[in-house]
Amino acid sequence: MPLDQPTEEDRQQASPKNVDKMWKFVEKFAEKSGSYLHPQREITEFLVIGLARHIDEVGRPLCPCNFYEDKAEEATRSTWICACEEMQKYKYCH
Repeated sequence: MPLDQPTEEDRQQASPKNVDKMWKFVEKFAEKSGSYLHPQREITEFLVIGLARHIDEVGRPLCPCNFYEDKAEEATRSTWICACEEMQKYKYCH
């Protein structure tokens, strides 16, 4: 089942500066850690947009795959951030 491509509306949810920053982050992280990005690039793009949006909102790249009751509070902790626990454990991004 093919996934829809991110739309321009999706891409506009985050600043281009932080989207670029997060693309560099996820690609470097995968390279350095031996992890793998999702084989469907559009899934990784949705992830990157979510990370960048969280930087815009709370100043930190909270994993967009998780629910946070209080994003601002979560951003102050040091136990969160992408690469998420799942990525670190399984070496694969959703």
